[in-house]
Amino acid sequence: MHFLKRSLSFTRLKVMGKFSFDQEEYQKLMTQNSFRDLSDLPDSDESVGWVNPENCLQGPDIGTMLTEPYLKLTLRLDRRRISKPLLMAHIAIEERAALEVSGRQKLSVNEKREIRNSVKEFLLEKSSPTSSLYQALWNFSTGTIFFLSTSQGIQARFSKLFYETFGLELEPLNPWSLAYHWSENNNASSFLTNLEPTSFRSKTE
Repeated sequence: MHFLKRSLSFTRLKVMGKFSFDQEEYQKLMTQNSFRDLSDLPDSDESVGWVNPENCLQGPDIGTMLTEPYLKLTLRLDRRRISKPLLMAHIAIEERAALEVSGRQKLSVNEKREIRNSVKEFLLEKSSPTSSLYQALWNFSTGTIFFLSTSQGIQARFSKLFYETFGLELEPLNPWSLAYHWSENNNASSFLTNLEPTSFRSKTE
């Protein structure tokens, strides 16, 4: 498993709000938000969902994911991409064909939009998706998540799926948020209100 590597990059996240871990309920919620193959989503160029950490071809199984007080989460992201030059070339061919059939000099905005959507859908069906897996370790006793990615875009997808699944928002734990939570727990909020920014650049005359 990735967490056993000698070195790794991760983002710490805080689960906001109160919650209680319920194995049966969480299994139901994760199954409802499990990964769906792009072949089942012909109009989509991206699919995001939970999979089994031991096998990304299987749905999430709490029994294999749970090592109290930790829950191993694995997000699978499949994407289909079409290069812009290829898309535009196919659109140009279809637009010329439509003009020849109609005998007109120009196509309407709606006709161009329909051609573009039709061409994009056709090319997406022919393209092979790329798959990526992103793992996280959720300590549900402390409400802390270690997410093995530092990409803001991937973190946003993870946070969105997490909220859609469990109804809980996530907050990145940066130095300021850590200081804020510490001050809240230790009745020391006043210390943060008097802080001023410090410049680490040396002044030169």
